Amino acid sequence: MNTTTPKQFLLLKEIPILMHTLKQFSHFEKIILVLPNTQFDYWDSLCKLYNFTLKYTLVAGGKTRFQSVKNGLEKVDSNSIVAIHDGVRP
Repeated sequence: MNTTTPKQFLLLKEIPILMHTLKQFSHFEKIILVLPNTQFDYWDSLCKLYNFTLKYTLVAGGKTRFQSVKNGLEKVDSNSIVAIHDGVRP
């Protein structure tokens, strides 16, 4: 993408791609967002900048995709249906 900005934070129709993704799942009871903890402050600043107030649980990712998914699954309530979505891939 020729940028140092992670793809999920690039703008699409004037807001970060990740916000579009989360909005598509906003009808679910609980959304768990997994990001590297090094991106938490940046994500928080984007949410403030774009007035993004959708409810979600933020979880720190791991060193690998497997570990990140595992970290997110640890926050899932029992008897839940889980869908894992990569925030920037269609």
